[in-house]
Amino acid sequence: MYDIDYQIPLVDLSPIRKPHYQIPLDDNNPLFNEPMVNIADYALPFLSWHAVTDSSNAPYGKPIRGSRQEGWLRKTVAEKLQRANDRLAAFNVELLILDAYRSIECQRGLWAFFYERGWEENPTATEEDLRQYALGYVRDPRHFDRLDARTFPIHITGSSIDVTLRYRDTKQWLNMGSKFEEIIPISATDYFERQLQQSLVEENDKRLWNRRLMDWALRTEDFLNDPILYWHYDWGNQIWIKVKNALYGNAPEKAWYGHIKAPAWQVEDASFLN
Repeated sequence: MYDIDYQIPLVDLSPIRKPHYQIPLDDNNPLFNEPMVNIADYALPFLSWHAVTDSSNAPYGKPIRGSRQEGWLRKTVAEKLQRANDRLAAFNVELLILDAYRSIECQRGLWAFFYERGWEENPTATEEDLRQYALGYVRDPRHFDRLDARTFPIHITGSSIDVTLRYRDTKQWLNMGSKFEEIIPISATDYFERQLQQSLVEENDKRLWNRRLMDWALRTEDFLNDPILYWHYDWGNQIWIKVKNALYGNAPEKAWYGHIKAPAWQVEDASFLN
């Protein structure tokens, strides 16, 4: 469908599901203290999904406490994304970043949302039941310690993105096979590759090729995907190290991006970025 010779690798999820928290940080790496930049300065389309105010941001239907309209990333990460996005221009497609740097306040807001939703669905649930329910969607921020890498939610590093594709001319989102933040089996990145192997989808299936196109563009800049969720990509952080080792076995021993302080937020309305 697209003029690329590419397939998404099939992934054994057992090593991917192992914790990444114990992976150490390299505070001697030149990128360890790299500053963040505003995504708006890199011509990268951004829509802060957790800060949407018109109730269209399923499953939330409201802004999450602590969310912001601006998008920020480490400088090298933004530069890499800009180059990946440029490669997509030939297909009349562009990246649409839906989450980038996430403050600990927003992480706490997300935890509260899913914890409360778990209670609404099961009012007799125990504290542990509710904790496990919320953990199915988001990292627990309640024991966050900026000096302890074992407690870092990954988006607080400024080196993780949640992303999809849209057409450059119409701004219509491409069909990726499942909705953003819809955590179901079909959301696994290689889902349609496996369906193709079993002859359950056609070779020209748009969902298959849309995922291939996004993965191809991002991998050209060494981003790696969390195979459980087609929309999540990392570079240089603990998850990136874990996935790289699981797929290729040749990752650096340490990550270079850890917790970074929230930027000096500048605006509340990011509509001009879309």
